Amino acid sequence: MRYCAAREAEVDKKGKTSETLAKGLAILDLLGVEDAGYTLGEIAARVGISKTSAHRYVNTFCAQGHLARDPRSGLYRLGVRTVALALAVTERNELVRVVKPLADDAAKRHGLHVDVGILANDSIFLIYRKDSPDTRAFRSFSYASALHYLAAGKAAMAFLDPGPLRELVGRLDLVGKTERTITDRETLLAELALVRELGYARNNEESLPGLIAIGAPLFSLRTGAVIGAVSFDSSTATYSMKAFEDQFAGYLVELAKKLSAVVSL
Repeated sequence: MRYCAAREAEVDKKGKTSETLAKGLAILDLLGVEDAGYTLGEIAARVGISKTSAHRYVNTFCAQGHLARDPRSGLYRLGVRTVALALAVTERNELVRVVKPLADDAAKRHGLHVDVGILANDSIFLIYRKDSPDTRAFRSFSYASALHYLAAGKAAMAFLDPGPLRELVGRLDLVGKTERTITDRETLLAELALVRELGYARNNEESLPGLIAIGAPLFSLRTGAVIGAVSFDSSTATYSMKAFEDQFAGYLVELAKKLSAVVSL
């Protein structure tokens, strides 16, 4: 409690957020994306802080149970307290409660992996997943991932207004995940124009070899703004990209409309 109270003093009079707190949360974000874990040096480098600062953060998180350190490898991973918190949110969150029946029904009906994500802070945040036997061998995106190599990310991005979209594409670090990932900004903008024309996006092994997906945008019925996306995933061992798209794109777009009707953001 003393730690939190001290950091609250860093919020300035204009109401800006605490940079110190943001860096601590960035560590949790980082550890949530990678199951293999990170060393202290890797955490410091990726978050952009000194090793001394990183040491203070991870020691605090470990003491509270939010992180755990493997004594043999020295790698840090999410701790049991963070896992328990995530489970509590999943079970009790109103947004998850209204999304779950529709996603579960689609997964059962079509035998597919279904992801539902919300757009925020230049990322797509997973709020619900129903996986399938076809995709369990893959490491799918988690609660915060880059937008440009995901069907859900591209579907959400494509329906932003033109000005904010160009600004967002300019900010993104277009890292290549596979040889098929789009890493050129103008090529990405052209791809997003096609997404708007089709009404859905494609991920043809752009995030992981062997994994394909299609994504459709979710809209706020109150404002009309894009708020997220839903995606269907499968493997190239089961479908070609074209066959997957031809068979399921229509169902996906209809599911997106149903989800938009129940998600109140």
